[in-house]
Amino acid sequence: MRKYLIALLSVVFVMGSIGTAFAIHADIPSESQAVVAKGATQVTLGGELRFRGWSSQNLNQTNFVPADTSTASWYDSRVRLSIQADVSKNTTSLIQLESSTGIAGGVNQTSDTYGWGTLNQKPNAALTILQAWIQHQGSGLLGIPAGIKVGHMPLALGQRQFLDHTKFGDDAIVFFMDPTKEMHIALLTTKFNEGSIQYNGDDVNGYVALMTYNLDNSNTVGLNYSYVSAGNTVATLASTDDGVNFQNLGLHASGKVSGVTYEAEFDTQFGKYFKGVAAEQKFRGYGIFANAAYTFAPVTIRAGFAYGSGDNDTTDGKNKEFQTTMGRDLHYAFIYEYSLRTSATGQALDSSHSGAGGRSTGIANTTYYRLGADYRPMKNLTTSLDGFIIRASKTPSGQSKSIGEEVDLKAAYQIDTNLTYSVIAGYFNTGSFYTTGAAPFNSADKKDVTQVMHALTLSF
Repeated sequence: MRKYLIALLSVVFVMGSIGTAFAIHADIPSESQAVVAKGATQVTLGGELRFRGWSSQNLNQTNFVPADTSTASWYDSRVRLSIQADVSKNTTSLIQLESSTGIAGGVNQTSDTYGWGTLNQKPNAALTILQAWIQHQGSGLLGIPAGIKVGHMPLALGQRQFLDHTKFGDDAIVFFMDPTKEMHIALLTTKFNEGSIQYNGDDVNGYVALMTYNLDNSNTVGLNYSYVSAGNTVATLASTDDGVNFQNLGLHASGKVSGVTYEAEFDTQFGKYFKGVAAEQKFRGYGIFANAAYTFAPVTIRAGFAYGSGDNDTTDGKNKEFQTTMGRDLHYAFIYEYSLRTSATGQALDSSHSGAGGRSTGIANTTYYRLGADYRPMKNLTTSLDGFIIRASKTPSGQSKSIGEEVDLKAAYQIDTNLTYSVIAGYFNTGSFYTTGAAPFNSADKKDVTQVMHALTLSF
């Protein structure tokens, strides 16, 4: 009985082998101890404790826009427990549990954290399943290396500009193969949203095909195609239409040439929603992303550009805003992306957390110019400095495209094995975008926003 209780209360960040172009997991810390079960099965236990403190100023925590407000401060915590079972050289499974419930208030509350209790109270949190999957692979199928992975898992595409579900994951079935040493192919079906058996109009189904090819040891190219179909009750869609037919085609590359490290992606979108009625709209968004870096020891200089299309014409039957579906993770600017209401106003595909005027919308209707540097002053200390110019790709008549400029400073110090203290501080110079538009982008207070987050993290 004790063995099963341990299995239910365990967790790890591991990576299945469906390819770095799609499923993203973290490695098991090398210091993890294995628990040997009967037979050939090896069970690895792991987990993580993370405690964060936050402070922000001039950030309205109701509308998430810059405003003349006092300083807000709070703490949150996250607990992860996991177990990985390698039952043979070909079959692996993972169960990962994570704290949930969220904190009562605070601009950055997410469902993977809980707030600190008071006066001798236990934490107001529960454990939920973050990952639970089975993977089998071998060379018996078709005579080439191939496998299948089934369950709840983190998912991402390309350079994570269109789809990044590595925060909480999705239920999926993935079939993958490696026809040659250089080529990786995967086919996926996923259930983004499941309705009841009797009324299935709110089902959201995803189907993905992807391929990556290693040109050499340093350079990789890839493509992916996504088809999303949904019933007529999805988010903002009308109840009388025939639902959603959404498609995204992505091309991406990464590698190193003549000392320059690069990442690039292009996505184009098509399909329809409000399908079959007078209000029918066509998806016509696109996104461009490029990063490059070069090391002048001991400093690495980075530059980047990203553009997600927008739409300021609601009468032409086309939604030209780049559709994204992201988690509350940091991809670009710390304050704008994580804490502020963004310039995205036409998110019809995924409006549950990042819809019209929501947060964490990636490059939807957003243009980024980025310049940064990394420096390691000592073995256990890493630092980085990033500057951003952020603009709305499209705005209504009379509203400025100038979202603002942001500077972020990050530092991480490894105190001991798997024990890290990190700090990120950001300053956001508010642009006229937040004062010249319709509510809530019509503030009379053009206040600049500051935000600091520090964390102590132990993984095992």
